[in-house]
Formats: sequence, structure tokens, C-alpha cells
Amino acid sequence: MVAFSGWERYSRIWIDGEEVTAPMQIDVSNFLLAASVTQAVVLSVFLVLPSNIGQTSNRLLVVVLLSIAAGYAEMLLYSAGLTARHPNFAYLGTLMSVLQPPAIYLYTKSLMRRDFAIKPRHWVHLLPFCTAAVVFFFAYYLQPVEVKTEILLEQDLPGMPTSLPLALVIHGVFLSYLIYSVHSLRRFAAGVKDIFSDVESKQMSWLKVLLSGYAVIWTVSLLYCLAFYVFKCSTEIDYVLMISGASGFLFINMLVIQALKQSAVFSGLTNEEAGLLEEREADKETVLPTDEQKNCLERFMNSEKPFLNANLSVNQLAKQMGMSPRDLSFVINHGFEKNFFDFVGDYRIRHATELLDLRQEGKTILEVMLDSGFNSKSVFNTAFKQKTGMTPTQYRNRNA
Repeated sequence: MVAFSGWERYSRIWIDGEEVTAPMQIDVSNFLLAASVTQAVVLSVFLVLPSNIGQTSNRLLVVVLLSIAAGYAEMLLYSAGLTARHPNFAYLGTLMSVLQPPAIYLYTKSLMRRDFAIKPRHWVHLLPFCTAAVVFFFAYYLQPVEVKTEILLEQDLPGMPTSLPLALVIHGVFLSYLIYSVHSLRRFAAGVKDIFSDVESKQMSWLKVLLSGYAVIWTVSLLYCLAFYVFKCSTEIDYVLMISGASGFLFINMLVIQALKQSAVFSGLTNEEAGLLEEREADKETVLPTDEQKNCLERFMNSEKPFLNANLSVNQLAKQMGMSPRDLSFVINHGFEKNFFDFVGDYRIRHATELLDLRQEGKTILEVMLDSGFNSKSVFNTAFKQKTGMTPTQYRNRNA
């Protein structure tokens, strides 16, 4: 049995005619858990409104939120002592939460592609849930009530199996999906630089950071399980529940707020853009672009200055030049050995240095930034310093 501390009350159950006392937590951890569950359910209701439910990403986000709510509801019922009194309802939250990692992964993919849709091949991601359902059905739900109660009284954390291998598998599923989702985001962040000249809102850094943090939490949980099962180290459950409730509340709020902002500024790649990215990844060309192709592109950039358009994309530039996006990407990637973002950025920085050299009266650094095709101060300052070794202000004042 795990030691409990804090404000507690008790429910009474009987095993083989003997009275057993089960602790019930009444403290801030319960409040945080209840707040997390309520928040997830309310936000799910908002996302299933007719104006929102049409997007695949929103439907997947609902699955993520409800699976999180189910897991935290399991903790809340355990903390309140209700699981011990109603053992047939135990582990349902844990089972539903197994839907969470594949839902997070598919949600991540849906943000990358504007036309993303659930296809038959995606149903393979239900395999962890189906496997867990079979295991829990035979290992727990088919057992007599007395055995179920004994299992619940022996567990260290709410919803955590008494079997170390099963606990490791559940943690492994979560961490595998989270790590792969972060890896997919990193590849996507690098890929969009071959398509857009403004990538700050398209790289979804917020989701990468959020999922990385979530993976850290699950890693800590894994280490805690190993400490308990292997080294027989235990801690007071109220601290674990409090940390879980607080992290869940923060994760849910950050996920939904940033998700709504993301859909407003970038709704994913179009079919044409995604196809171009796939061609770029599969490109194994060995013949380099000709000097004429490179000179033609440079002449167009210098004369027409398309880089002054802050939202310039490789498709737009290719259309202006009367060539295919694939051919243009080939010239930039292999002829100049740069991605589209860096290629356009070099012209913008060069233009900015020219404006700063002119020292036009009254023109601020911000105006120079906007006149050069940048719409982000942080991106402008970073790119400028990388190219010149100075900040825009230092560059302007270098000969003052």
C-alpha cells in the first residue's frame, strides 16, 4: 500500500468479510484534476460545434482532449476513493488515454497538410488501444470483485498496472509517438524553408516545444515507475497527483490556445506545396543546373525584386518567371546550394544594407525591415547578424 498524506477522508469496503479502509483525497490536487477534466470537456464541446467540427484537425484535437480528460478522471476518482468502491469502473480512463498518443501524432500530421483526411491505413494506430483493451479485459475485468479490489489497493499510481512490463509498454507507446511526432515536426520545419520565404508561423515551433515538454513529463513518469517497481521507492501520492493536475491543466490550455492561433495564420500545405516538398525529399538528381539557369534567376531577382513581397513562395516566384516550381527549386537547391528561405533572405538582407547605407533621413530600422520584405523583427535581426556580423543598428552606426 502507498502512504497517503494531506487532508483525507475514508471510504469503507469489505474483502472476504473484513473491513478495508481506502483513502480519499480532498486537497488542491483534486481541484487541479477536476479543473483539467472540466477544461478538456468544455473545449471539446466548443470544437464539435458545426462551425469547427468540419476540420479534421479539430476532430482529432477533440480525441486528444477527451483522452486526456479520461486519464485525469481516472486519477480524480482514485484520489476521491470512488475507484475502490466501484472497481468495475477502474482503468477505463487509463484505457481511453491510450488513444491519446496516436491522436496527437495524427493531429500533428493534420496541421501539416491542408487536405489531411483519415484514411484506412491510419486505422493501424488503433492497435495500441485494441491491445490494451484485450490485456485489461482478461487481466482485470474478468476477475472477481475481490481480486479487482486487491489489485487497486496494490497499485502505486491511479490507473497504473501492478505489472511492470505492462507499465513499461504503456510508457513506451506514449514516448514513441511523442518522439516521432517531434521528429516529424522538425522535418516539416526544415521542409517549409524550401517553399516559403516567411516560415515563422509555419514551422509550428510551439507544438514542437509542447510535445517535447510532454515527452519529458512521461520520461519522469517512467523513471518513477522504475524506482517504485525495481527499487521499491515510493513517494506520497498527493504530490504526484498535484503535479499531474497542474501539468495537465497547462498542457490543455496551451494546446488549444496555440492550436486556434495556428489555424488562423497557417492551415497547412496545399496539395501542390506538399507534392513539391515530397519531390524535394525524393530528388536524387546528379546533373547540376546550368550557368544560364542561375544567371536568369539572379537577373530576375535583381531587376524585379520579388523578394520585397513578404509572403513570397516558391510557387509564386516560379509563376512570375514562367517556370515550374520543381525546376525553380532545383536551381536554388542545387545551383546555389540553399533552400528557398535562405536564398530569398540573402536578397532581403542585401537590400536592407543598401537602405541603411543610404542613411535616409527619418527612416527607422523597423521601416527598413518592412521595406526589405521582412515582417518579423526577430527573423530580420537574426538573419542580418548572421549575414553581416552586426545588428542593423550597429551596421547603421558603424561609421557614424
